[in-house]
Amino acid sequence: MNLLGKIKSIGALLLGLTLLFSCEKNGDFGFGSDDVSPVEFSVESVGTTSSVVLLDSISSTNLGVGFIGNIDDPDVGKLKATSYAKMELNVSDIKDISEEAILDSVKLSIKFGYLYKDFAKTARLKVSLLSEQIEDTLHITTNSTAISNQLVVSGNILIDELDSIYTIDVNMDFAEELFELMRNKSPEVATQEAFETAFPGLAFQTQDNSSNAYGIVLEPESSKIDFYYSEVSSTGAVNVPATHQITIGDLTHYYGLELDRSGTALEGLTTTNQEYSPSSGLRYIQAGAGVVTKINFSELETFANLKPDVIVNTAQVTIGPIEEPVDGVTPPTRLLLLLTDSGNKAIRDGQNFRAIQQDGANPIGSGTPLLLLYDDETKIYTGSITSFVGYYISDVFRRNQFFIAPPSINGELGSLVFRPEDFKLKVFYSELK
Repeated sequence: MNLLGKIKSIGALLLGLTLLFSCEKNGDFGFGSDDVSPVEFSVESVGTTSSVVLLDSISSTNLGVGFIGNIDDPDVGKLKATSYAKMELNVSDIKDISEEAILDSVKLSIKFGYLYKDFAKTARLKVSLLSEQIEDTLHITTNSTAISNQLVVSGNILIDELDSIYTIDVNMDFAEELFELMRNKSPEVATQEAFETAFPGLAFQTQDNSSNAYGIVLEPESSKIDFYYSEVSSTGAVNVPATHQITIGDLTHYYGLELDRSGTALEGLTTTNQEYSPSSGLRYIQAGAGVVTKINFSELETFANLKPDVIVNTAQVTIGPIEEPVDGVTPPTRLLLLLTDSGNKAIRDGQNFRAIQQDGANPIGSGTPLLLLYDDETKIYTGSITSFVGYYISDVFRRNQFFIAPPSINGELGSLVFRPEDFKLKVFYSELK
């Protein structure tokens, strides 16, 4: 019988036994005749071992989002985030600009979709011109592109509400230079390729004294530079409004992270895809930076071999209570259990990572991963892996090594810390006696 056939057969058996047992009364549990042994209910706390792993090659290319800002966390260290993006000139939209036309203002529009600290809502934005072009290739979070000293935007934005579009004045030296090139139909603005040579792109950052990190949405509908100018009317007056728009988000963009773990328990975490035991004895997860906790279920195999005929009623994973987060910081609200192996790399299945699946789903699938959900009051993550343990004990699908990681490992910057003993796997089972 193939694997899917075994899965279906065992699933039907588990369902049948569950329905049968549900008809019995509480107390001594039997099938209503003296020649059948009663059922005994038990619980097993399965021991685990764990370590910390630094993943390599976390992609940050063309996600439609980027990160900017500074984080100083006593547990995981310092982080500086910069987002890099090409600009699309939209050459075909450039109008004939007369000598009399007057540049009125130039605005950068930007949308914020994420706050690291929920109370520090003033973004001290700094946008500079790049000094080299962004390559059209895969970029990872450890990459960077050289930044020039030419300032494009500098100022504060008070973020009243996420997913709203904010505007800020563009530096007039930069704006007037580009406006004159468009007026004169200069070679630098004749084609997109020529434009990228002269204006390679933008680096989005915050001022060095900023103490928060932000997620910015990089899509042309919300990320753009608008030129507002006045043209000559039929009467000769310069009062006809005109615009030109440069968009950001359709072309290559990515974010890079500069990390400094010195002085923390993760100071020695420098080699990727190797297990590491922090000096603090604690376990760490840091989204964006690729820090995950590896958990080993080898003792579940021992339990399964000793009790191959038990019926799994429920199996629950809990993590926590986690260490107190930095004030104002919300840890990742969901976690996954990603499959890995001795090579300490997350295992892909097409566009997804292989992970423990939700109860009732195909255990060898990847489209319905189990989510460990965070309770802000108890500071505990909880999730059911009843189906996984059932298949494991039945020897249909067994895996022992997993990464605990956020679902969006490159889509946020949150972190969490917990004690190894606060990862708990409990199996509630019944067996005939």
